Formats: sequence, C-alpha cells, structure tokens
Amino acid sequence: MHAPRPRPRGFALLLVLMMSSIVLVLAAELAYQSNCELLAARNVSDLGQIEYAIDGQFEVVLANLRFDKRQNDVDSENDGWASESIRSRRDGDVGLTTRVFDEQSKFNLTRLVTGSDAEKARSREVLVRLLDLFRDGIAEDKTRGGDLDVADAEDIADRIIRHLKREGATGQVPKPKLVAPWTDTPMLLDELLFVDTKDSRLMSVLLYDVQAKDKVAPGLHRYLTVYGTGKVNLNTAPVAVLKAQFSNLQDRDFAQKIVDRRRQAADETSKPSSGSSSSSTQDQTGNPYTDVNQLTDGSVDGLTAEVLQRNGIDPAVVFDVKSDWFGIRIQGATERTQRDELYVVQRAKDEDQRDSFRYALHQERTDPLLEAEEDAVSSTSG
Repeated sequence: MHAPRPRPRGFALLLVLMMSSIVLVLAAELAYQSNCELLAARNVSDLGQIEYAIDGQFEVVLANLRFDKRQNDVDSENDGWASESIRSRRDGDVGLTTRVFDEQSKFNLTRLVTGSDAEKARSREVLVRLLDLFRDGIAEDKTRGGDLDVADAEDIADRIIRHLKREGATGQVPKPKLVAPWTDTPMLLDELLFVDTKDSRLMSVLLYDVQAKDKVAPGLHRYLTVYGTGKVNLNTAPVAVLKAQFSNLQDRDFAQKIVDRRRQAADETSKPSSGSSSSSTQDQTGNPYTDVNQLTDGSVDGLTAEVLQRNGIDPAVVFDVKSDWFGIRIQGATERTQRDELYVVQRAKDEDQRDSFRYALHQERTDPLLEAEEDAVSSTSG
C-alpha cells in the first residue's frame, strides 16, 4: 500500500506570494503614474488660469496708465498705476502680485556712451555713486548681496562702460545693441550679466534682489534702465538715484528732502507754476513736482540754484516730472505652481493719434522680486 503524496502547499503559497508582490508593485506603479498624470494635468490647468489672469492684470495696468495719462500732466508714485490695489489681488484661484516701475525713475545706461565727453564723464560719476549707494547699510559681503565700496564701484562702472562700447567682447558673449537710434534696438538690462568681472557671480548678485540675512538687498534692476529719455523723474525716483546726482557728500541729504517734498500734503493755496500742469494734477495725493524748476523755488529747504550748480546739475537736462516708459512685473500663483512675467511698454499715439502703447519687451522671469524696505515706504506714501 503506497503512502499518499504530500501536496505542494509550500510551493503554491510561495507562488501566490510572488504573484501578489508583482501585482502590488504594478498597482503601486500604476497609482504613481496616475498621480503624476493628475498633477501634470492640474499644473497645465493652473498654468492656463495663471496666463489668463496675468493677461487680465496686464490690461488692468494698461488701463490705469492710459487713464492717468488723460487725467494728469505728471507721473508720480501716488498715481493709480502704483496703488496698493494694483499691487495685490486675486482672480479666482490665482493670486496676483504686480509691481509697476517708472523706467524714468532710474539711471539710464545710455548716458554712459552718448552725448559730449563732459556729459559721459559726469554720467560715469553718477553711476559710480549709485553703485556705492544702492545697497548702503546691507551686509559687508558683496558676493552675498552686501554693500560695495568706492573702489569696487569704480571698477564695475568702468567694466560696464567697456561692455557697452563692445570693448573686449568675444563671440561667446551677446553683444550689446546700444547703436543709433538706440530707442529702436535697446540692449536688455540682463546683458549686464555678461560684464566681465573678477567674480563671475557678482553681476547676478548685484542685478537681482537678494536675501542678505535679515534684510533684502534690492537689485540694480530697480535703479538702472535702458529705456526712456535719459532724464530722471523727480516724482518717482528712489532716494539712491537722487543721491547719486549730487557729487558733494554734504549735499546728498537734499535727495531725501526732494522725496519728502513730493510726499507732503499739497498746500491748498499753492498754484501751479507757469506753463505747468492742469488743475487735475492738484487733485493728486501728495505734492508732486509739476516743473523741474520747483527744485529751487524754496519748497525744498536749502536747495538753491547755487547748490545744483556746484554739483553739476542742470535741472532741465537731468530731471523731468513725467514719464511714458514703464516696466510691469506680474506674478501669478496657485497652490501648485506660479509664473512671473515682465513687460516694458511706452505710452504713445497710434496712427490716428489715439492713446496707445508700444511694446518694447515681454519675457518670463525666474529671478526673485522680493519685498524690499523701499516697497513698504512707497506703498504707504501719500
């Protein structure tokens, strides 16, 4: 009598376990792929919403710029295009953060390579002072967003000028486009990244906003431009740009006084100077300049024609009270993704002499736009 064969229960159990493991792996892989595809689909949907929201916000800004042009003969930091309501709002699921920069509030790099030798020499001095001042009080390590000293400022200014003149440019470096007429083919401000410096990372640190320990080091993009007439708007210029105009150290305090004058409450009994703006300008918040000659009319304490003269400042050449060039930076963000775009536009007239815009630049940005101390000040001015 034969003994019964043992049933292969161990082998069957092992086979079941192996098959179960394979099924679990396949199920996990399928779930992972499905989740990735779902996230990708949501990102695509979010990006579509963000693009529509940014386009809508851009039109809102253009409408404010167009309206402001019709209402006011001057441009100031208290205009609608610079208001808090423009800076931050929501469009459905998209949060929008917007900054509008008056390009004529900045130092124009074209002044370094145009005009007489005396004008170019003075422009170089202004740039050196601006490089020395724009991060004043920030950490000392310049490679991490710190303050430049005068020697560094001199060196960088000279290197920028050589770059603008295309001196030493190689085939690997995009050549600047500062050629006549420069307004038709301006260089991009980002081309400053190709300025040959001792530290290859330095221009990137200087050009864009950087977090320096507990402070925000504002980037040069806030103070330099390649657009506009070359004149600095008294009503929108940052203190650093105004300070840089004064060659005498003891006179630089007038920069803050100029800003204080434009932000003070307007005197109801004051009248616009001859040939200046219409009555609508008087209704603006604050007290914007309506004529560059108001610098020396006594409203800026201690500032006289003699002070301007000893600093080499001709108000009619250096300053203005209006602008038609604006940089518009818009960031749209959802919980999952974000997009950041920069536009540069010029207010102009079309063929039928209707208010229109000339589009000089549109690009996606990846550099941070941080909330600097000057942003908090300007958002509460007036």
